[in-house]
Amino acid sequence: MNYKPLLYALLIGSTAVSCIRKEAPNAEADITGCTLPGNVLVQDTIDVDVSYDKSLNAYPIYIQVKKGTDCSQLAPVFTLTPGATIEPESGSTQDFSSPVRYTVTSEDGQWHRTYSISIEEEKVQEIPTTFHFEDTRIENGYYVFYETSENQELTWASGNGGFRLAINNADASEYPTTVEEAGYSGKCAKLVTRTTGSLGAMVGMPIAAGNLFIGKFNLSNALSNSLKATQLGVEFYHKPLKLKGYFKYTPGNQFYENGGYTNRKDQFDIYAIFYENKDENGQSVMLDGTLPLANFVHPNLVALAQYKDTQVLNSWQPFEMTFDYDRYGKSVDLDRLNAGDYNISIVISSSKDGATFEGAPGSTLWIDEMSIIYE
Repeated sequence: MNYKPLLYALLIGSTAVSCIRKEAPNAEADITGCTLPGNVLVQDTIDVDVSYDKSLNAYPIYIQVKKGTDCSQLAPVFTLTPGATIEPESGSTQDFSSPVRYTVTSEDGQWHRTYSISIEEEKVQEIPTTFHFEDTRIENGYYVFYETSENQELTWASGNGGFRLAINNADASEYPTTVEEAGYSGKCAKLVTRTTGSLGAMVGMPIAAGNLFIGKFNLSNALSNSLKATQLGVEFYHKPLKLKGYFKYTPGNQFYENGGYTNRKDQFDIYAIFYENKDENGQSVMLDGTLPLANFVHPNLVALAQYKDTQVLNSWQPFEMTFDYDRYGKSVDLDRLNAGDYNISIVISSSKDGATFEGAPGSTLWIDEMSIIYE
């Protein structure tokens, strides 16, 4: 008898059994996503990538909803790791007048994780309107400017986080946005256009202009779409009239554009925008760094203030910019103003075309004692 066919059949059969053997149940017990029904969120997404809080004995998730939202009747919907379950049930209505604790259990039933979900109605947050550039802190190795006044606080955003992706061993003083001890009065902000090394050149971002802006720098978009990573604006409850301050400026020696250096002179940029932060359907609108490329044309814009005279000035000079409302032909609705339906942003850069990675390395803009005049 020939045993080979039988041997082959046994081998194939045993292999097939091993191939279709069930995988071990998942041992993870995480919330990987969270949404709320209806247009109630202040931000488009909810941050669920959180660290354990010993004081709460849980992983805290904080959610802000729009003014007027009834927090006692909300039904968050959760995305979990495969096979995991959650208690209370995802999509069930809960009273979030105080934090609600959820327990996620892994598919294998051996692991669980407790989350504390806090949902609060957004509060009216006034920002300071005078900026001294005295206060900084070090975060992730670079300077962050912030301003406080009568329980109001504003943290300035910058592109320093993007620069860190290219040169992560730089000293804080070597970043594009840093601090200078000798300002117009006390300290000041110092914005310098820097080269970004071989990594920056490799991804088509060979320079980084020093910048400050009111808004948020979305680091996750920094490499894929740097212009959209610059998200402009916070709520403002007044009609801005003017932006005033002091500056001095020195351009770099050689201008970088189109893959090489030219004799073009660099220029700095200071502008401010005032815009409606909702569209006609009530959806949130956040303008971004693409705005100058569109020549400041956008249906939500209400007013623009822009500094035009960019001559070289090596000593401190005052500047004053008027918000132009005639350009967009819109009036400010006082009811909407009081409801927080308008955003303001100020943008300052050491290279006017730095957003498209054109500028002269070494261009330096100092800025100090700035204020928004409003009614």
